[in-house]
Amino acid sequence: MSKKSTIRGRIIRTVLELVTGTLLSILLFFIFTYLLVFTGQLNVYGSKMEISVSDSSNLSDVVQAMNNSIFDYVVFNRKTGTIEEGNYQKKDLPAYREVFAKNESISNDAVYYGYYANSEIVLTVRQPMIPEFVNPNLRHFSFNLFSYLFFFVIETILLIWSLTRLIKEFSNNFLLIQKKTLNMGQLTFKDKNIPAQIQEFDEILSVLYQKDDELTNLLKSERREKEDLSFQVGALAHDVKTPLTVLKGNLELLELTNLTVQQKEYTQSMNNSIVVFERYFSSMIDYSRLLIEDKDYGEQIHLSEFLSELSVEAKSVMNNAKVDFKIINTTKLIFFKGNRFNLNRALINILANAARYSSGEKKLRLLSLRKQSILIL
Repeated sequence: MSKKSTIRGRIIRTVLELVTGTLLSILLFFIFTYLLVFTGQLNVYGSKMEISVSDSSNLSDVVQAMNNSIFDYVVFNRKTGTIEEGNYQKKDLPAYREVFAKNESISNDAVYYGYYANSEIVLTVRQPMIPEFVNPNLRHFSFNLFSYLFFFVIETILLIWSLTRLIKEFSNNFLLIQKKTLNMGQLTFKDKNIPAQIQEFDEILSVLYQKDDELTNLLKSERREKEDLSFQVGALAHDVKTPLTVLKGNLELLELTNLTVQQKEYTQSMNNSIVVFERYFSSMIDYSRLLIEDKDYGEQIHLSEFLSELSVEAKSVMNNAKVDFKIINTTKLIFFKGNRFNLNRALINILANAARYSSGEKKLRLLSLRKQSILIL
């Protein structure tokens, strides 16, 4: 198992990466510069050449010597001032002529023009005082500017690479913490515990993993207790409801016999009590279902089927209360998402209360309509 770094150590490592990369870029630049000088593609600062043009030197000797060098030059005829031979750029020609006219070397901030002469010829040699490309097509692009751009590009790439790695590593650790925090105690989805790369984040994640396991075990224990309680409540409700059903059947048989008015009142009172008890035990069964339901509010529900089932269940309540009840569906919606059991129970309770507490001519209308993306009942 690799040793995890701290936040401070990770930042120091990024700084060391930048320093190391900078040193390597400097070394690479020196190697590149050396290769340019070695191959004769670059004139470097201080690369002057001392040329001796004696009286015995003729034009061919001078030209041969200069063609073996990397410098531009012009050879003038001392008497006529015409150019005998040369390797030069036209834009530099005025400087060469100035050297010939003054009979001495001249220089500016960037170039030194050397003067070498005998009784027949005058040799003027262009020698750069700062690093310069030998190729005339590249001279307009300063080598110093090239070096600045080289380091700027290298340092920019190095900085982006190092900081991107650092930010990505921090971001991944934050995302691990966020993911675990949002999924604490999930019973249906358990992801593998992935360690963080940085020590401080890993300590936080370790605590979250521990708390997640504790919460998951607690929820499982609570779920088991609810299932046990639900089973006991449901069993009790069914056990008690069975003799009530028998009692209700016996009362129906008793009503078929000849009863006095007072006896009929007694049987009616008993039937009402049985109905109340049945309602209580039905509520207990519903409560037992509520204890263990998953509370899935993303269930896809067919609207027409749901309203049909609701109508059948609601009419039994409305008939007892002598209420004129209708369901009017004004929407073309086919499916919607929700919790079928909870929605059905809530609507039945609302309708039952409306039927119970209404007065006069009792009419109930359940209207379904759609407003934008919302279903309204």
